[in-house]
Amino acid sequence: VRYGSLRGNILGMEAVLPDGTILDNLSTLRKDNTGYDVKQLLIGSEGTLGIITKLAILTPRLATSTNVALLGLKSFEDVLLVLGRVRSSLVDILSAVEFLD
Repeated sequence: VRYGSLRGNILGMEAVLPDGTILDNLSTLRKDNTGYDVKQLLIGSEGTLGIITKLAILTPRLATSTNVALLGLKSFEDVLLVLGRVRSSLVDILSAVEFLD
């Protein structure tokens, strides 16, 4: 929740294409408007356009503290209600949410 998806934190990559060509796009620029976003195409292709061999990933700093809460609720509607309240109250410190059925 706090850090977004892993897909959004990938800065660059190296991949081997089906014809054996090595695509070296390990740039650590956060934004690149020079053409197609090849790294997102390769990520979304799930290995059909090439095999990813290296990644440059943006890693956030380690939190100074961690708080964990385990709640037991009667229905999924209650879960949604509590989640909405928690997200609005703890917007700056909420880093993860998991549901167990």
